[in-house]
Amino acid sequence: MKTTLLSTVIAVALATAVSLPAHADDALPLSGPAYRLAEQAFSAYERGDYSSAYRQANEAARLRPDVVRLRLLKIYSLQKLGRADEARQQARSALDAGLKDPALPGLATAPAAAAGARAAPVARQTAAERAYQQSFAIATEAYTAYNNDQMTVAASKAEEAFRQQPQQGAWAMLWVASLEAQQQLEQADAAAATALQLGAPNVADLRAKRVALGRQRAVKPAQDGYQALIAQDFSAATGFAREAVARAPDVASHRLLLMTSQLLDGKLADAEQTADQALDNDADDTVALVMRAYLRQRQGNTVQANADFDAALKQDWLDSQQQRNVRLLAVDAAVAAGDRERATTLLAPLQADTLADEDEKNRQGIREAIAERAKAIHSARAGQTLTLQSYPAPFQQCRDTPYGTQCELMPADLQGDGGPAQRAYAAFGRQDYQKAITEARQAVQESPDNATLQALLTTTLAAGNRGQQGEALQRLETALAAHPDDAGLLMQRGYLNQAAREPALALADFRAAEATGKAPRTVVMDQAYASAAVGDQRQAVTLLRGAIDAADAGQLPLDKAQRYNTRSAIAGYSRDWGITASAGYRGSRQAATNLGGASISTPGASVFSTLEAFWRPQATNNQHGTLELYARIANTLYDEGGTFESLLFVDPCTGVETPDSRERAERLSRSRSVAGWPSTIGSFGARYTFGQSGFSVGLERRQFLGSATRRGGIYADSAAIRCQIQIESERPLQANLLARYRLDGSAGGWMTYATYGFYKGTGIRTDVSQWWTVSGYAQAGLSWDDNRAHFTVDALDANGEPSQRVSDSTGRLRRQQAFAAAELRAGRNYRFGADQTRWLLTPYVVLGADWQDQRSRVRGIDYPGIGTQSFNLSDTQRTWSLGAGPGLGLRYWFREDHYNAARSYLDLSVSYRFAIGGGDTQRAKGLFATATLYY
Repeated sequence: MKTTLLSTVIAVALATAVSLPAHADDALPLSGPAYRLAEQAFSAYERGDYSSAYRQANEAARLRPDVVRLRLLKIYSLQKLGRADEARQQARSALDAGLKDPALPGLATAPAAAAGARAAPVARQTAAERAYQQSFAIATEAYTAYNNDQMTVAASKAEEAFRQQPQQGAWAMLWVASLEAQQQLEQADAAAATALQLGAPNVADLRAKRVALGRQRAVKPAQDGYQALIAQDFSAATGFAREAVARAPDVASHRLLLMTSQLLDGKLADAEQTADQALDNDADDTVALVMRAYLRQRQGNTVQANADFDAALKQDWLDSQQQRNVRLLAVDAAVAAGDRERATTLLAPLQADTLADEDEKNRQGIREAIAERAKAIHSARAGQTLTLQSYPAPFQQCRDTPYGTQCELMPADLQGDGGPAQRAYAAFGRQDYQKAITEARQAVQESPDNATLQALLTTTLAAGNRGQQGEALQRLETALAAHPDDAGLLMQRGYLNQAAREPALALADFRAAEATGKAPRTVVMDQAYASAAVGDQRQAVTLLRGAIDAADAGQLPLDKAQRYNTRSAIAGYSRDWGITASAGYRGSRQAATNLGGASISTPGASVFSTLEAFWRPQATNNQHGTLELYARIANTLYDEGGTFESLLFVDPCTGVETPDSRERAERLSRSRSVAGWPSTIGSFGARYTFGQSGFSVGLERRQFLGSATRRGGIYADSAAIRCQIQIESERPLQANLLARYRLDGSAGGWMTYATYGFYKGTGIRTDVSQWWTVSGYAQAGLSWDDNRAHFTVDALDANGEPSQRVSDSTGRLRRQQAFAAAELRAGRNYRFGADQTRWLLTPYVVLGADWQDQRSRVRGIDYPGIGTQSFNLSDTQRTWSLGAGPGLGLRYWFREDHYNAARSYLDLSVSYRFAIGGGDTQRAKGLFATATLYY
């Protein structure tokens, strides 16, 4: 890794002891505060600030007195400052402390400087010291060149410095790294070998580097070998593979390449010898063992082949699939040898295997392979000549891992009907991107000059992790530098930029690809999606409509699913407004509903409705999110109210309960219901959805339109206040006074909320008639209003009707409600009806929960006898509920045309929930029904 000049010099000087002579006793590297101080000290010395260098080096040496190079930096700084006596004393102190360095004795005996003159410490240095300082200066130039990407200069200077001071192993590594950065791998390997010959102390590092360089140098001949195999030039493939093995003898895949090339070239004995060498390198190499068994059986050496197969079957680290593959290959060898008994014995465990570890598709293929072998056993005969056709070689399945390329062998009939490229496409289609990358790499290895496979690998890499995406971009940049007008490469980079959420760059690439005249016609659709991502949805719609026209003319191939997806995209991109109307039936209101003073829970059955219109400004919508401005009205369509019976009076002063002596018919009362326009609340707001995250936030202004939303009764939450009112009125409050409020016509409030939702399988699918669906949301928010209110207190007559106004005052009413709600549904969609009639029937189970914290307070109400009062109202409460149950949904999609998929739907949903928790179970249980029209 490249660093700045300063960081490099410090790292070399402190971590690897290259800025000063090597010291055997510097066992522990610098770290923490000592490292930072040393870094500052060396930096100061480098720029000529010797005073700061001495001060910081002194502090670093105090923390790490065992580090010689810090002592030397102090001494050199003192010499530069003309303080020769102190420098000499510091050198003696270092020697007395047991520190060792070739420069210390000379520094400790340096002559004193003349009075009033600055010392010239370098004049008395030994030849070794002067040579070291000269080499250090050259090494510094090498690091500077390396940091400035001047690799030729860096390599030359590093070599010069190292050859002068061979004990400085880090300079040797710099020499090698500079050559490696220029891709001069041969020269880099030679430099590492030379450094070892000259006695560099970091032997392990240099040897490891040679191994790594060998692996890099082996890549090209290995690629050439695979290409030669494809061209069926087996002799050339063998030569390339030998070169790859020679450069990286520890890479098993190169030996397998050599083995395969020799096998296909008909040189079975040579291939067996290569397998022997592979096993000498790694006795547990299953692939080499099984390949040798096959090669031996091909040559008629059945006993030796059986021994190899048996040894492989005894390897207990193989998983069940690997064991199965080895056993099937051993059965094939036994059949080839005409050994029916051995073949039957080997096959028996597979016939009893339930294949529980395989998916259904693989399970069927393996069962067929086992059945075919059972048939082959009966016709097996000995003495036949074995060829690749009569006795196919094992199929090689290789993949890249953190430990290098790993290969497995399997019977040829289990390799599938496609090669690695097809498996890559299949894995990509099911979003198994790591598998797709592995298969694409293998495909490219087998055919490195195939532009389609190169594009496939880049596409799969672009869908991988961040590092793999970076590799994809690097591959494309390199390729486009050589072929800037290559439409395929431009398309690939466009896809990568799209995946990296750079739609403007993607759009430029797609347009450039189209300009070449060689891009596929589908590039128009790529441009459309990129245009939508940058916010130009109108252009996206125009392009997609053109794509459908081209498909109609036979100029652009679109199958049924692709056409439907294109029409769905048009329907989505062209929508900039919409209307949603919904009605819900249940025994209680939702937690987020607060209709201006009406209670949250209501007795009896009620129907609630909302009507909303929204607008999406096109200029604000792109890949980052969608802005919607909306207007909504909500009210109660029907509320049958409820009946309650008052059996007791409770004295607020004493808490004593007094039985109601009235007749039961008189005690029964019916709650008043509020429905229709009087219960209406209007809202104007904005909400923003963040990309495809499912997270949105909103803020709305609420206006109390209906008269019932601006009027209500007042009942104090505090028993003490109710008692005070009762005492001052000298009569029971419940029977004599009625306090009410009335808000102005302009009264309203605010609500803010955040929502997270996920919806999987809720749309229409044309490829299947039934599929699973899961959806859910979680929402939390706060609504509040603080309005001027007109308060009245009336005396009641014997019938409980207002008879006389006793107080009239002006104050304020503040209401606040924090709420949270969540719902999770899981079910299965069943699509039926004609092709253009989209009916969905969805049985499901639902789990719903809500929580609310409601607080109301009046200020300025005037009670007779006690004056102006402020107190909390009795609807102040905190409750939650939890319910679950089964449900059934029916949805009808409509408004389709030639260019647009269904843009509207009518949804009916009914569920019955059982309360399973919470303090207010009325909100969680009973029948729930909703009807929604989205237009």
